[in-house]
Amino acid sequence: MLPAPTRATYANGASACSQRLRARAAPLLPQLLLGLMLLAAAPTAQAYIQVLNNCGYAVTAFWRAGASTTYNRKLLPGESTQITLPNGVWIAGVVWGSRTGSINNGQATQLEFTIGADVGGGKKQDFYDVSVINAYNTPARIRPLNPPSISGAWCGSPSCVISGLNSFCTTPNFLAGADPACINRDGPGLLATSGTRAFKSKCPTAYTYSKDDTTSMFSCKWGTNYEVKFCP
Repeated sequence: MLPAPTRATYANGASACSQRLRARAAPLLPQLLLGLMLLAAAPTAQAYIQVLNNCGYAVTAFWRAGASTTYNRKLLPGESTQITLPNGVWIAGVVWGSRTGSINNGQATQLEFTIGADVGGGKKQDFYDVSVINAYNTPARIRPLNPPSISGAWCGSPSCVISGLNSFCTTPNFLAGADPACINRDGPGLLATSGTRAFKSKCPTAYTYSKDDTTSMFSCKWGTNYEVKFCP
C-alpha cells in the first residue's frame, strides 16, 4: 500500500490533478491557445460529454465535478451515456471507469475537464487531459467532437492505452485493486522518475506526474462537445 497522500481517493471529491487543471488553466493559456480562435469562442447554452464503452466487457462509468455528487452508469459493450452541461460549464470535472464497479478513482485512469474556464476579458475556454498520475486501469481517450480546428494541444485527442498490464507494471509501480490497476508510485511527485517514464513511454500525451504539463494539457474552444471512449 502506498502512503495515503500519494494514492488516496481525495475526501473532498476532487483529485489532485483536477485541482491542478483548474489552477493552471489560465497561466498555461499563452502556450496552448491560438489567439484568433480564443476571440471566436462564444457563449454556449449547453454542451455535453459522450461516454462510450468500446471495450469487450462492461465498464461502469463514474463522473463528478469537484466535490459534488458522483454519478455512475454501467455500460455494456457498445453502450454510451451523455453528461450534459446545461450552462456549458463544468469545473474540475473528472470521468473514470471500472470493470468491477469500483468507485476508487485513485486506482483509475482519469479523464479530466475544466469546461468554460474563465480566462479573462469575458472569455471562457475548455481544458482537458488524460491522467495516470495515480494509476492506470482502463484504456481511454478524449476526443473533441466538433473542434474548430486541430493543431497539437489545440483540440487534440490525448489517450492512454497499455496492453499486457502484468508485464508492464514493474517496480517501483505495482498492481492493486480489483480491476486491477497499475499504481503509479511516483506520479504525484514533481519530477519524472523511472516509474513515471514507464507510463510516458506508453502514453506520451497523458499526465504521468504532477508537473507533466508540456505534452499533456490540452485546450479547445468553449462550446466544443467531447467524447470519452473506453478502449479506443
